[in-house]
Amino acid sequence: MRLRDFGFTEGINEIIAITQNKDGSWNTAPIGIIVESSDTTTARAKLYRNRTRVNLERNGILFANIIDDPIVFAISSFGNLTEGFFTSLNPPIIKGSMAWCRFRAEMKGGNAILELTDGRIIEGRVRSVNRGFNAVIEALVHATRYLAIKDAEKRKELLEKIHYYKEIAEKCGSEREKKAFEIIMEKIS
Repeated sequence: MRLRDFGFTEGINEIIAITQNKDGSWNTAPIGIIVESSDTTTARAKLYRNRTRVNLERNGILFANIIDDPIVFAISSFGNLTEGFFTSLNPPIIKGSMAWCRFRAEMKGGNAILELTDGRIIEGRVRSVNRGFNAVIEALVHATRYLAIKDAEKRKELLEKIHYYKEIAEKCGSEREKKAFEIIMEKIS
């Protein structure tokens, strides 16, 4: 079992991370898993002070759902997915996920060092690259920073980037990418 078996490639792979909160509920958030070699079982993720990091510091388990639904990415960027989004809560599997995997995680500074322990391929479907989906992912990175940063000049720059990617999603995306952008714009307004 290697990272490659679950679709991970060298570079930053955007997934929905699921960690368990202190009360037993699930925390969902998109994160980038950084892979140096997909032929191994180790990766890392840079985490700022957030709920995902707090949960990993407490229990050291991260579930990754490999999914290509822009609405799931948008909703989980700004809050947790409700139980209705899941096909299973043990392990936590989001509807439409192509695969899930579990990692043991050890925090070292701002990095989670991840070791793949198990997982399963759910769907072997093929999807071509969609520029609209990619634009949603890029806009979400900027939107979450936009909400976290107070500096007016940096916020203005981030807002310009979000609008740039919105144009791409409107031109190249499906209805789901356009709906994801509605969520983004609502959250940042």
